[in-house]
Amino acid sequence: ANIRGEQDRYAATRPESSRLQGEAVRYLPGGSSRGTAYFEPYPFFAERGEGHDVYDVDGNRYLDFMLNASTYVLGHANPLVVGAVQEQAARGLSHSTPTEAQVRLARMLCERVPSVEKIRFTNSGTEGTLNAMRLARAFTGSHKIAKFEGGYHGNHEYVSVSVNPPLSKLDPRGPTAIPEWPGQPPSILEDVVVLPYNDLEGSERLIRTHNDALACVIMEPVSSNFGYVPAQTEFLQGIRDLTNELRIILIFDEVQSFRLSTGGAQELFGVTPDITTFGKA
Repeated sequence: ANIRGEQDRYAATRPESSRLQGEAVRYLPGGSSRGTAYFEPYPFFAERGEGHDVYDVDGNRYLDFMLNASTYVLGHANPLVVGAVQEQAARGLSHSTPTEAQVRLARMLCERVPSVEKIRFTNSGTEGTLNAMRLARAFTGSHKIAKFEGGYHGNHEYVSVSVNPPLSKLDPRGPTAIPEWPGQPPSILEDVVVLPYNDLEGSERLIRTHNDALACVIMEPVSSNFGYVPAQTEFLQGIRDLTNELRIILIFDEVQSFRLSTGGAQELFGVTPDITTFGKA
């Protein structure tokens, strides 16, 4: 009853968001391209952001703790950022040719991050992890990948395994490859080794078992999908030492953890991977 009362109060002050949600579901699954944005009875529709606040289409103001998945570390509509974007827009937003700004940003990242020697820019973290795994496969000549149970690395096929496994399918004897989506090819599960997070002994046993076919281990130094759990330093160093020994590529997915220091979580922990992926939203 209390929840119903809260929902009624919410709806009473957000009629325009209700109208827009009704229109949105006609054209977008669930009314949004961002599944995490939905909640009952319907999400509010943002009109603008300013500093640490967001205003919806009904005039309600919210203190924004998300800041677009932490991408707006300077707040919404920061004047310096707005000015830089306007200046660039006047020159053209994109060109089918290299630009000096691209080189400056690449140099900045190479100088800041211990593992980075060269950069390939992508449009999303999903593309970043996909290309990193493709690079690891090409370099090693092997095809299997290892990821950690509960780890999220985007939505391409080989990382869409054991991301949010239902309790009924968990194996008490250890992690198993569980498809994230209906209709995923069974062959995907044969090529993904699922490891236990922060369990060096269990992970080492599985990595050594599949060593001959493993191209890479991909992991977040701080695992975002189950509560931003940091890897134990000994665990992280143990995985680094093992992958070095077996000549398996170690990929750090720092799409979210990069903001932990100027050089990312790898600088903070003092553990350097072979490939790093960045970016957010």
